[in-house]
Amino acid sequence: MTVLARLKTPVRSGAAAVALLASLGLAGPALAANYAVVVGIDAYTAPIPALQGAVNDAKDVAQALEKYGAEVVLITNEQATKANVVAAWEKELAKAKAGDTLFFTYAGHGSQEPAKPNDPDEPDGLDENLPLVNYQQTGEGLAERIVDNEVSEWLAEAKAKKVHVVFMTDACHSGTMFRSLSMNVTYRKVNKPKIDRAELLKFAPPAPNVPEAIGPNDDVTFLAGVSDDRLVPEVEIDGQPRGALSWSFARALEGAADENHDGVVSEKELIAFVRASVLQHTDSQQISQSFPPVSRDIAVFKLKGAGADLPDDLKNAISVAQQDAATGPLNLAYRGGDGPAQVEGATIVSDPEAADFVYDVDKGTVEKRVAGVVAENVKPEGLPGIMAKWRAIAFLNATATGGSVPFEIASGPRTYKRGEKLTVALGHTGHHYMTLFNLPPDGKVEFLYPGTRQERDEDWTSKPFKLPLVVRDPPFGAEHLIAILSDQPLDQLHTALKTLTSANAAVVLPDTLKNALAGQTVTIGIGNIFTSAGE
Repeated sequence: MTVLARLKTPVRSGAAAVALLASLGLAGPALAANYAVVVGIDAYTAPIPALQGAVNDAKDVAQALEKYGAEVVLITNEQATKANVVAAWEKELAKAKAGDTLFFTYAGHGSQEPAKPNDPDEPDGLDENLPLVNYQQTGEGLAERIVDNEVSEWLAEAKAKKVHVVFMTDACHSGTMFRSLSMNVTYRKVNKPKIDRAELLKFAPPAPNVPEAIGPNDDVTFLAGVSDDRLVPEVEIDGQPRGALSWSFARALEGAADENHDGVVSEKELIAFVRASVLQHTDSQQISQSFPPVSRDIAVFKLKGAGADLPDDLKNAISVAQQDAATGPLNLAYRGGDGPAQVEGATIVSDPEAADFVYDVDKGTVEKRVAGVVAENVKPEGLPGIMAKWRAIAFLNATATGGSVPFEIASGPRTYKRGEKLTVALGHTGHHYMTLFNLPPDGKVEFLYPGTRQERDEDWTSKPFKLPLVVRDPPFGAEHLIAILSDQPLDQLHTALKTLTSANAAVVLPDTLKNALAGQTVTIGIGNIFTSAGE
């Protein structure tokens, strides 16, 4: 019996199965000039905890923007004072003319603070803010922050000049404008300060020619790490601590979001790419946010050399060496006792803080960095299958030369109990053929699609896809639905997957995938579903 079982034949959807969160679009594909202020802060003033990946984020985004053709002001660490950031914004905005684009990106901590009493714009009673390098929660350092009300003023001034704004904040509590500690995971979050009303920032009334509000039809694209109530983890990407949103945004600027290869990244393309990429790099624990909530088919930015095919180094950004590294051993540590001296697919380390996975010997749980507990009731002999499953997922992420596609779960990211039904959906695939299978927590494979010759030959190019499922039998924990979208049928892979039905069968999955997908251009969708036995 399967943990996730098909209920009926998948159906085509006339519209996107689950609406993507989207940003405001920018009108017109021919943007005259591009300016950017890029901020990244790791070295906060004690006792505010330091970060590790925010400066990596800022440098990566700045480099991508320069390739894109923007004039970039990069501000990192000790230079990231409020005076410097505000001055840079004002200087670049002064240069920009109607029809130009101004980028502002921030990677660092995020926080919240009390809003002014009865503020209709803050029903939760909290303002969101971006702490700068000298920020402190009391005294003079308290002023070293940018509050969401100030951002609204910035955007209103840009609106008055008819300057398009792309605003990206890779920090905690950034949904309307967040990064903070678990198993060696740093989150970009600072606790709320105790602010006296007298210390709240004062905002002057808008000038007569400055619009008071930014509405859903204004020329601003707003991307945030998460919603106001969630945390942003720092994760390891390409061997460095990073924020998944910044990494994804930089790749979008380089052209990875240009799904139809027309040289123009639309609002829909940008949001679909960024959201799917963030989900894949955070084990579906981080859902990026954007504004407004409905995306549009209008240009956000135009790539250099618009209309040309993407360069080969972008199409083939992941080398064979990177794919091999992705299927290499994972670091495994033990807690609460001694585990096996050797585990296939793993390197045993003594320090849980340096591990990718921690096996709690007493509890029988496996915990993964960022994702938390991913498998329960695990016996030592079950560890090789779990390691193989996650190595296979890493390989799939690395081999997605055709990009990634959002894998939506209609009722949202939550734990589904035995007997509960759910529907998974993919947006437009851009490929003819689809392969769909599930990876339960214990390292076996559940083949889901195609089940018939007709399904095997179904052309899914430019068609959304949805499939009803039901949660059945154990094991429960982190389930991964894998969609492989290809231009050629994968009959060899289907035959192999159908044989991997026993626990630990996934030990051969990384090599099976590597052999079956060699030379193929594929798009990958990965949906993370947590299941439980319920009560």
